[in-house]
Amino acid sequence: MSSRLFARRWAVAGTMTLLVGCGSEMAEEKLPAEPVQSSTQEIVGGSATTIGANPWQVSLQSSSGFHFCGGSILNANWILTAQHCVNDGGYISKPARVEAGSTTISGSGQVRSVAEVVVYPGYVDASRGKDIALLRLSSPLDLSGANAKAIPLLTSADASAGYTNTGVVSRVTGWGTLSSGGSSPDTLQTVDVNIISNSSAQSSYPSETITADQLAAAAPGKDSCQGDSGGPLTVLKGSTRVLAGVVSWGYGCADSRYPGMYARVSSFESWISSKISGVTPPTTTLLSKTSLSGSSGTWQHFAITVPSGSTSLTVKQFNGTGDADLYVRSGAQPTTTAYNCRPYLSGNTETCTLTNPVAGTWYVSVRAYSTYSGVSLTATTP
Repeated sequence: MSSRLFARRWAVAGTMTLLVGCGSEMAEEKLPAEPVQSSTQEIVGGSATTIGANPWQVSLQSSSGFHFCGGSILNANWILTAQHCVNDGGYISKPARVEAGSTTISGSGQVRSVAEVVVYPGYVDASRGKDIALLRLSSPLDLSGANAKAIPLLTSADASAGYTNTGVVSRVTGWGTLSSGGSSPDTLQTVDVNIISNSSAQSSYPSETITADQLAAAAPGKDSCQGDSGGPLTVLKGSTRVLAGVVSWGYGCADSRYPGMYARVSSFESWISSKISGVTPPTTTLLSKTSLSGSSGTWQHFAITVPSGSTSLTVKQFNGTGDADLYVRSGAQPTTTAYNCRPYLSGNTETCTLTNPVAGTWYVSVRAYSTYSGVSLTATTP
């Protein structure tokens, strides 16, 4: 894959600003220094706007308030964002905080923590599609005011009616960089881009495979950019704005040769609706252990069988005292250097979520970084 492909979250010197680990003890690793803020430049051909004009826009942030991705309010409890904002090679992470209702990053909007991350199955990387995820908030947003509102999804029927046809003018908003690798604004920015066909996008990206669940948009000198990932691309349906896309990836920003790429919301409409309405598939428990203990340096290995067709495997370690490290590996017992997932967190609260795990034998293992006791371990698959 070209080294010029950018998933549109923050990237500095090749280091993604992703929050790594899971659960209440999620760690922040390799966050770059915050870019210099600017209120004079405009985001890749766009202009400053207000949250009142785009009240569904939210900011995903580190615990220090550093913005790294955007998102859209679907209802008081759920946010839609890009999966690459929360999934790094199968390691699913919770943003430390979500801020809604503020035009500026430095403002005082509604801040919520994230209770749950729900990822669309089958994701590999942004360029291959399936680049959406849902965030369930720890407490509901107040949507009674003018600055925080839910946005309707563009449905498959809307798509059939032509609302995302070639030439339709769409709007993108976010706090991303003002040029590829450039500085970022404190004030929310907006830019209008024209939807183009997937066949045209494929011609622009011959080394990639543009899938039907992606949507392309471009305009001369205008584009989304790093830090806009996960944010909304909207179109007008009558006088109402509806959510048509999620900022995903592209080669550079506002390069006339390469359109911006977005997750096509209408392709995921039924999945999104089922998740936010509380309809979830039954869960199968593959492993449940309690009161585990071990002395420093020792291992405990548990073999499980992942059924064919499983869309995810979630392994959770929790409770107890001391410091136990979780390892998960397919086909063989893990070691300190060979594993599919290793969260690298202090304490005993660690989670591994793997999408589309291969069917067959997996090993869920606990290694004592220091002596531990009273630890619980579960492995489930939908």
